[in-house]
Amino acid sequence: MKLTKPNLRWLASIAVIGIIFMALFFLITTKKSPERSPYPVQPVEKESQWYIRFSVKNQKSTAYTEEIGAAVAANGKSYFIGGIAVHPRYPADSGGDPREPLLPFGTEIYLEKPIKVQGQEFASLKVMDTGDINYRLWPDDPYWLDVYYGAGNYYNTKDANSYGTQVVNYTWYEKWR
Repeated sequence: MKLTKPNLRWLASIAVIGIIFMALFFLITTKKSPERSPYPVQPVEKESQWYIRFSVKNQKSTAYTEEIGAAVAANGKSYFIGGIAVHPRYPADSGGDPREPLLPFGTEIYLEKPIKVQGQEFASLKVMDTGDINYRLWPDDPYWLDVYYGAGNYYNTKDANSYGTQVVNYTWYEKWR
């Protein structure tokens, strides 16, 4: 191809069109960053809480009732359906305090399979009491739990006895310390 004036004009116009398209492309694809204000727009959030997830498998569970008019559970509060007793942190005959549970009072445990108490299904239960204070019944099940079935009347006692001993798997969370 011979470079003549018409050919040079044609090449120059193609080059100019190409430069214009490239300039438009860069203008469209590059965005301006937003102006910064001297203060954050939203308030700074507090530090988030961290939790540790614990899980146990194949632990024994039993059911119990308490005499009508019984004082209070080991946590110092009234008994309630959906509450459980657990081992104390250390056996009482080894100097442990029966009012200090292995899982802190108020801890909610989440059962792998729900259980029925007085016709209600519970997938989670709360620690409110301690039991088996010397670990004599279930020494091989440190995370044993005892489900509260209500005041010790005929029907509740019968239901608690028919619960028997079951094996449960459950999970709970504790705040990171």
